[in-house]
Amino acid sequence: MSLGKEKLIPILAILVLIVGSSSSIYVYATQNKTTNIHNDSSNRIIIIGENEIQISYALENIEEITIETDDGEKTGIPIDELMVLSGIDCPSCHKYTIIAEDNYQKTVNWENMQEGILTKESRVYFPELAHAFWVRDVTEIEVN
Repeated sequence: MSLGKEKLIPILAILVLIVGSSSSIYVYATQNKTTNIHNDSSNRIIIIGENEIQISYALENIEEITIETDDGEKTGIPIDELMVLSGIDCPSCHKYTIIAEDNYQKTVNWENMQEGILTKESRVYFPELAHAFWVRDVTEIEVN
């Protein structure tokens, strides 16, 4: 018994729809789970050099400021003050690589760090740099 085109094409179309729907459901469920984890910033930790700093601790000890970016106003703590809080010796003597949870990373100099902020959502903004430097889900700031 051979399947004709009239029967084969609808069967293949149904299979494609099932696979596509299953993939969409999986991606949606995964994104929601990840988003819920990131919304709880109180337990997030950032490794700075050899030290670990809890974001909630930094927010309690550094006064938040608001900066103007080409994407509107952003509020967070000054990154240069975060470096001082973390105990970095001679902060102006280094470059810094900001590393995200997904291993995306950008390196900036001290002048950029003095202009940037870290938000409670673990995102850095540098008003004078391209959006590619606005790293989200920051987990580490490497001191170079």
